[in-house]
Amino acid sequence: MSELKTRDYMTIGEVVETLQPAYPDLSISKIRFLEEEGLIAPQRTPGGYRKFAQSDLARVEMILRLQKEHFLPLAVIREKLAEYDKGKVPPELKGSEAAAAQPVMLPFEQAETVRIDDAQSALGLPVSFVRELAEFGLVEIIEGEHGDEMGPADVRVSHAAWDLRRFGIEPRHLRMYETFAEREAAFFGQALMPAFRHRTPETRQKLVETLGELTGTTGDLKNHLLRRALGRVFEDVV
Repeated sequence: MSELKTRDYMTIGEVVETLQPAYPDLSISKIRFLEEEGLIAPQRTPGGYRKFAQSDLARVEMILRLQKEHFLPLAVIREKLAEYDKGKVPPELKGSEAAAAQPVMLPFEQAETVRIDDAQSALGLPVSFVRELAEFGLVEIIEGEHGDEMGPADVRVSHAAWDLRRFGIEPRHLRMYETFAEREAAFFGQALMPAFRHRTPETRQKLVETLGELTGTTGDLKNHLLRRALGRVFEDVV
């Protein structure tokens, strides 16, 4: 697939070739079926051939994962995808599975923004809550053509923060996580920038893969460290 290095999309055959090691039963006809069912919507070339971006590839893998590991029917998977499209990761895809289903994108250049005033109807989140997150620096509100907006990464942050409210955790308690994230991103930049200073399509793809592996490994490390610390706090539980 050397030609793939010169373009920013995959053909339907390349998608099958990429995912078949993990999903041996995958075929071109199955991917076409997923499109007919409205679960995926790859763009087309002027000649009518399907163009699968990285986000399309991740979506196909997400569907296959939900089928293989959770035995969900397409009707339920469609509901899960609708949740995901609103920025909320379904429970079945959280943890290590979510990391595999959502490859790191640099940056979120193809993602759509959401109007803040539409947060209640589109995301199920109060507008006041989103603006409170912005006050504490947890999400970034940008000025769009039709008013204040936020990007997909901030949508996911908003949903996670909203879910934490049931534990009595408010936005003001979450500022430390933003600080940790900024410090970790800066550290990754120092560690990786020398090796990826020159951005060719090849090095950019390698950077995406490296960051995906790095965030997954450091995520495991942080989880283990947290569990160890919790064991000291809750000695008779953890």
